[in-house]
Amino acid sequence: MEPDKHCKIERIGIVMRIEEQQVVLEVEGKLVNVPRAKTSDSLEVNDSVRWSRTIWIKIME
Repeated sequence: MEPDKHCKIERIGIVMRIEEQQVVLEVEGKLVNVPRAKTSDSLEVNDSVRWSRTIWIKIME
């Protein structure tokens, strides 16, 4: 049986800042710089986001 290669942990973050080339997220208490290409276009500061295995997307509440 081949082990599952997909991450089982849900990564959650908060958008702290949006810049032209990157988005700064707070993930598990740490600031993470994410390339803009790896985030949804519709994000705004203070949005809660999750990693979808391809990009960071807004969590709909």
